[in-house]
Amino acid sequence: MTYQEAEKRFRELNREIDFLQNIRNTLSWDMRVNLPLNAAEYRGNSIAFLSGEMMKRKTGAEMNDLLCALEEKPAEDPILAAMIKKCRKEYKYQAELDPALFMEYSAHNLQCEVVWQECRKNNDFKTLAPWMEKEFDLLRRLQACHGWEKDPMSGLMNEWEPGITRKEMDKLFEELKAFELPFLEQLKSAPNQPDGAAYLGHYPVDKQKELCKYVLDKIGFDFTRGRCDVSAHPYTTGNDINDIRLTTSYFEDNFTRAVCACMHEGGHALTGQNCDPALRYTTLEHLTGAGMNEAQSRFLENIIARGPEYWEFLLPKAAEYFPELKRFDPLEFNRSMNSLHFSSHRLKSDELTYNLHIILRYELEKMLFDGDIPFKDLPHFWNEKSKEYLGVVPETDSEGVLQDMHWCSGYIGYFHTYVLGNFYDGHMYNAIRKDMPDMFEDVKKGELLGITGWMKDKLHRHGGLYQPTELLKMLDGEELTAKHYIDYIKERYGRIYQL
Repeated sequence: MTYQEAEKRFRELNREIDFLQNIRNTLSWDMRVNLPLNAAEYRGNSIAFLSGEMMKRKTGAEMNDLLCALEEKPAEDPILAAMIKKCRKEYKYQAELDPALFMEYSAHNLQCEVVWQECRKNNDFKTLAPWMEKEFDLLRRLQACHGWEKDPMSGLMNEWEPGITRKEMDKLFEELKAFELPFLEQLKSAPNQPDGAAYLGHYPVDKQKELCKYVLDKIGFDFTRGRCDVSAHPYTTGNDINDIRLTTSYFEDNFTRAVCACMHEGGHALTGQNCDPALRYTTLEHLTGAGMNEAQSRFLENIIARGPEYWEFLLPKAAEYFPELKRFDPLEFNRSMNSLHFSSHRLKSDELTYNLHIILRYELEKMLFDGDIPFKDLPHFWNEKSKEYLGVVPETDSEGVLQDMHWCSGYIGYFHTYVLGNFYDGHMYNAIRKDMPDMFEDVKKGELLGITGWMKDKLHRHGGLYQPTELLKMLDGEELTAKHYIDYIKERYGRIYQL
């Protein structure tokens, strides 16, 4: 086989994998949005079958033969070089797995999420506990295949964000806690406290949906290449620049939750829609690393949509849907929606205490993997940490340990990536203000395409060509630090609490 023949077949094989991934993503989306309850087992088996077909192509003798042929000389095309590197890594990773164990996990994973949906609805952790324990156990056994039997959590963390270890994350979290816990006390004692309930009211869901479409339009989300639906937990999926799907949730007493969720998921969606078309069918369509992906969504949600400048523009528009908002001054409205909210629920928290929700989950994950606590007692330890960090104890397990789908849908060793995304955002914020010093003047006018265009140029268009550490170096030339994010938080909350 000539080099040219190997390259042609290699690209064809990646195209097949890309198609299978897209079919699996679409079935998973349908499961979260439309699936009847009793269809869960069949759907889980269907997705397990697709996972097996993908695995055959990624780990088959043909893939190895093609990689060996292509690795005989350096690829001149940077996209081909990145494809070879990625496929070799995946071949090694997948080849190490026990195929039967992998298919068992894939089937269990989908069913476990459906069980979680019912258990959360019924406040029933007891039923879920063995399902969750098996989820962790299967992942522990899968990580052992890769040599991580002594520290499976670090193995999983490395999957979600290459290069990040428990040791490094522990250091970053300790630095953040050392700043945030005393800073929260300073904010709580500030003399001019915002009214944290002023912005709450009655906001019909049908009007919220119209407003959220407007919000997504303003950041450049293309509805001819994507859609927005409703699910129990907001999320985004898609495998092609022309088929990106996001979901959100609506709450009649607080329309800002849906707005911020759409800005968050819209950030994920734009990374897909803004990818260089040359990366289609290469399996390189998405940024590498969950933390770097989270940075895109949290930048739009937090730095833009939770900022006072955004509400100078959006509040008058929101008042067209909800006339009662006309009584608000935009700055006071923004202070109200950003007031500290020591909630038991992560998605109801403010931007600052959100970090403590993530640290709580991260520390519990470590305890579960290290065998320090039994799964059946997880609600007790969850509540203890919630009281320690947030000063609140969930009234029910549905409001506490059952609130997130992550531990029942395979997102284990993942939670830290949300705050890791915040740290990346600190770097992005530092860089964009140098390139666009008047960016917030644009935000006040609702002109957001310059910002999302900057994100496309600096990050989105590259897809999976680079590792997160490489993108960070390209962005500002620095090593990862918590400093820029901490500086941003000081500035943002200093304004909100008028320190």
